[in-house]
Amino acid sequence: MTRVLLVESEPATRDRLALALRKARFEVRSASDAENGLKCVAEEHPEIALFGTCAVGMSLAEFCGAARAAAASGHMQVIALLSSDVTAATAIRAALLAGADDALPLPTDPLELIEAVRAQERRIPGSVPTTITGASVHEAIESALASMQRPVLVVTLELEDAGAIASIEGCETLRALDEVWRARIRALIPEQAFLFAKAPGEAIALLPGSTPQPRTLLAALGGTGQPAEPIGAIDMRIRAALGVVELTAGETPSIEQTLARSKQALRLARHGPQPRINFYDAADATRALNDLQLATMLQHALEDGKFRLVYQPKVSIATGATVGTEALIRWKLPTTGESIAPTRLLAIAEDAGLLDEIGGWALREACRQCSAWSLAGMDIPVSVNLAASQFRRGDLVDAVRLALSETALPGRLLTVEVQEGVLVQEGPLVRPQLEALRINGVRISVDDFGTGVAGIAVLRQFPIDELKIDQSVIARLPGTADDRAMVDTALRHARQLNIDCVAEGVESAAQWAFLAEHGWHAAQGWHISHPMAGTSIPGFVRNEPDALAASRRADA
Repeated sequence: MTRVLLVESEPATRDRLALALRKARFEVRSASDAENGLKCVAEEHPEIALFGTCAVGMSLAEFCGAARAAAASGHMQVIALLSSDVTAATAIRAALLAGADDALPLPTDPLELIEAVRAQERRIPGSVPTTITGASVHEAIESALASMQRPVLVVTLELEDAGAIASIEGCETLRALDEVWRARIRALIPEQAFLFAKAPGEAIALLPGSTPQPRTLLAALGGTGQPAEPIGAIDMRIRAALGVVELTAGETPSIEQTLARSKQALRLARHGPQPRINFYDAADATRALNDLQLATMLQHALEDGKFRLVYQPKVSIATGATVGTEALIRWKLPTTGESIAPTRLLAIAEDAGLLDEIGGWALREACRQCSAWSLAGMDIPVSVNLAASQFRRGDLVDAVRLALSETALPGRLLTVEVQEGVLVQEGPLVRPQLEALRINGVRISVDDFGTGVAGIAVLRQFPIDELKIDQSVIARLPGTADDRAMVDTALRHARQLNIDCVAEGVESAAQWAFLAEHGWHAAQGWHISHPMAGTSIPGFVRNEPDALAASRRADA
């Protein structure tokens, strides 16, 4: 994740721009003056700096020179944020002569700001270069659209796990995968369509209205029904997220508006189920505004203690006994009482830079509840999900130790769940912290296994006690021979490494029977129990044989 420093003296402007950058998945550090900005350069090592020319302390030329001298790599991309009371053309020229790489007048549109930052991101030494510059892509797409009859589908495609692939296999493998991916796209789309390649893992396609069965084609572009591709020494299943805008007769949005809408649809597609495809409509713009408002409300909810945790039991498949619980966060809108879906809540929290704070609260609250069960005579372990941002803070191990100490909870009753993708993308950062937690008795669980690119290899690289197979995999069971072979392989390797296998999202008696037949350790899901308040868990544990029997009869 690229680190961006924002130096701006006006608090409202600083907060607005910082939020927009975080939503675009940049790691943001803020400073109100040049002196603190340079201190951040020395300590945090940002790759890009946004410098408000009204910032107190020094001129733009002085800041550019000092920042580049202080940068660990000796390189620093600087974008000047110009005062609104200057003539734009003259000020931009002066900013470039002063040493800035780009300049934007304030107030600036968030999308324009993000595009400018991404353009500088591609200039960072060692980064993966783009195939076509932003300006030439816009011109080429505009020209192609002018030649096409309406309707036209404008599709922005983003290769999933591109960052993880570059991290594990290197940029050369990513480039090779990108070539295979683009070749697949060209083979799937009709001859009359256009394809524009941007950075590796990014592309834009223009599909004519005459395209047969366009939704089936879009699903195939997302990876549905496509075979794994040999890339180097491994086979990779290529998946992509798609944001789609339909241009009908009479519609004349600018190319900037069209691509901005397609990107907005792509952002929503990233958080959806497979195949990750989202069509833009006017509600998307409203939702983007709502997300900004929700981010503010989440901040207030965190400050006012309005979140709550519920707990889903995890039971032994062999005996039906409760072997643990997973803590899950819940929150209702204070205005309407509507429950916000957890996936959306966490996505907004991540975009707003609140995920590590909310995760810290959930850790402390789960430890408190687990300690209460223990004091009541029931040692019921609890699992807490950890986000990548919590590992990046550098104080995770201390935070866990403090939570255990404050609640007098033995480490053996706490399990931390880490998504497979986090292990892949942040491996060198995560591994020593997991090892330190394990020394304190905390168990380590890999969550959502089977959705990423790591596969079985991750089991041997990290200190793991538990493997949770993602519900998207379990949902297909008993499934096809390939589905069964995949979970059997995971189970066999886990047993060799003395790792417990847990099935997530078990919703039917057929799935339960399959897992029991194949000797799985444990399961959780609606077939067993819906999530419940912490105070209800002891009652479930006391009555679990009857509850499970009733559940199985209901599904029979």
